[in-house]
Amino acid sequence: MELSELLKPLAGTPETTTALVVLLLPLLGFAVLYLFGKRIPRQGDWLGISFTGLAFILSVWLFAQTWNTATYHTRTTWFSIPSSIVSDFTAGILLDNLTVLMLVIVTFISMLVQLFSIGYMHGDKGYYRYFAYLGLFTFSMLGIVLVDNLLLLFMFWELVGFSSYLLIGFWYHKPAAIAANKKAFLVNRVGDIGLLLGLFAFYTYFRTFDLEALRALISTGNWTGNGFALGYTLNNQPWLLELSPVFLTFAGLGLFMGCVGKSAQFPLQVWLPDAMQGPTPVSSLIHAATMVAAGVYLVARCYAFFTPDALTVIAIVGAITALIGALAALKQYDIKAVLAFSTISQLGYMVMGMGTGAYDASLFHLTTHAFFKAALFLNAGIIIHAMHRGLHHMHHLGNVDAQDIRNMGGLRKTMPVTFYTYLVAAAALAGIPLTSGFLSKDAILSVAWAWAQTMSANGNSLYFIVPVIGFVVVVLTAYYMTRHMWFMFFGSFRTPFDVHQIRLSHKQETERVMLLPVILLAILSLGIFFSLNPLSFSGSWVVSGISLKNYSITLLADNLVQAVRLQDDANHWPHIVIGILSALLAATGIAIALIKYNRRTSEELLQERPTGAFAKLSYNHFYLDQLYNYTLVKPTLLLSRGLYRVDKRVIDYTLNYGSKWLVVFSKIIGWFDRLVVDGTVWLIGALAKFLGRFGRGLQNGKVQSYYAYSLFGFILIILYIVLF
Repeated sequence: MELSELLKPLAGTPETTTALVVLLLPLLGFAVLYLFGKRIPRQGDWLGISFTGLAFILSVWLFAQTWNTATYHTRTTWFSIPSSIVSDFTAGILLDNLTVLMLVIVTFISMLVQLFSIGYMHGDKGYYRYFAYLGLFTFSMLGIVLVDNLLLLFMFWELVGFSSYLLIGFWYHKPAAIAANKKAFLVNRVGDIGLLLGLFAFYTYFRTFDLEALRALISTGNWTGNGFALGYTLNNQPWLLELSPVFLTFAGLGLFMGCVGKSAQFPLQVWLPDAMQGPTPVSSLIHAATMVAAGVYLVARCYAFFTPDALTVIAIVGAITALIGALAALKQYDIKAVLAFSTISQLGYMVMGMGTGAYDASLFHLTTHAFFKAALFLNAGIIIHAMHRGLHHMHHLGNVDAQDIRNMGGLRKTMPVTFYTYLVAAAALAGIPLTSGFLSKDAILSVAWAWAQTMSANGNSLYFIVPVIGFVVVVLTAYYMTRHMWFMFFGSFRTPFDVHQIRLSHKQETERVMLLPVILLAILSLGIFFSLNPLSFSGSWVVSGISLKNYSITLLADNLVQAVRLQDDANHWPHIVIGILSALLAATGIAIALIKYNRRTSEELLQERPTGAFAKLSYNHFYLDQLYNYTLVKPTLLLSRGLYRVDKRVIDYTLNYGSKWLVVFSKIIGWFDRLVVDGTVWLIGALAKFLGRFGRGLQNGKVQSYYAYSLFGFILIILYIVLF
């Protein structure tokens, strides 16, 4: 197989041109708003929403043109390096089912978040800058979705990290926001180092970053007794590769490290809870459909490059993350912290699904999670906004935290629309039947169980720990979301002012521009929109559209994935059992939470604190931040301070005093040069001048003088002879 043929330029189509327009519209909005936002009426919020809305409309058109119909791919030569061992570097746009699905999700969520922000961010000093940053963030995410090669993907990947840095630290006057955006940026760079090593590991042997070319090359290879072998030609030179499973596993895990950072997987999940320091709509955008989804999307795009061992590691990491996130959410009191740890847990579900071969189920959960988690965060924004409105009139309550759910209660009657939309989204998160979350979780758990059966065929039953953790997380999720809802919406209001003061007016609970997005997202959290049978995922149009069966590619772990699929297809009864068990477990979690908190008075809820050992572990996220602070941050700072002291007290001291002694030495050298070297030269010149004048005086042209000189010389000779 000739690599240059795989990388040949492909002409553009109307679809790929439209995709390029979709990509550039948010960037154009960013440029206009950042440069001229202050001069535009309403600081340009309508302009940013218009650009994103147009991108959404075009994405829907692309979805209609592409979904289960065709794949569009355009490619051009980006640049070339004259060498026989390097292929051309290409750049292109790839449109397939997964791409257009992500396009619609990203543009839709971004549009709703910007619409919501009109009410939430009204009056903020950086209003135009906020919408500009949202445009840059959307552009970055769309770039990850559309590009067809790993090098460009990495560039947009880093741009997403930079955009999130700007948004998380948008309120830069808050020290906590600045600390959070630095933490997010640095922790993500740790994962990005692994991603960079992984993509260059693949480039070293396959000589291309192009995803389609890489998949085609892997499809031609075969597993042998010594490893994975394949052959191809590059510039008419044959390349025969025999790669060990260990190398391919570590190269794949390098790519996965990017997901560990961006999608907040263990042990790099510590940045995500702190990211809520940004405005709540930003939290919705980051946690729902963009930044954190990028890691799962990366794994999906590179799924052909993971070996069975790599997938096993991915499944274990996902399961651990899902469990830790759920456990940490149990004892949180900040309304956004509960949702943040919930996001970590749900991302763990998605990654666990990827590792167990549930490629389509994981992406299905990514899709459903985007809608109900965006609804939850935006609803949280409405509640926070309302609490600040109530506290604004009570200056003596300035120390009351508007985000602490212990200060809420009884909001069900005061904010009914918010309550019902929050209830639907929370039910979807908990996996209650008839919601979208039930379908996607059921899909992941079913395939995870089939994976455990396949992997344990040799008698090792430890693999069942992964799906069992998935079931445990179902109970925990239902429990902490019920607790979350009870603190906010039931009982009596626990802050000492009239609860009706949190309403916008007597007839309106909040701005309509903030209610519309959450109502739409709550409706889209119902299962009927994803499957005609809202109790079974098998008929879902999302699952069927993004299934690996639609792609004519061979995976490094093809045998494992095929075996899991056959195991899953052969046994239909586990689907029913797992669905029923999942629903029963969710009901159990809800019942436990209701029994525990229904008996508590308002005063007990207000005074609740994490008292037990486990409660403190949960509240403090298992002290992971403290652990990293003592084992990594403080030693690094200590080392940096030590190096600083060495630099100032040794290197700088040596250089400073060395330079002074050098000046002294140079002055001595200058003095020696002037007095000795220059003096000697002057003396020789003066002596030569004197002798010249003396000799010139002797040559006066008078005969008597010459006679006298001769006589004087003769006398000297006689004296020399006589005396010596």
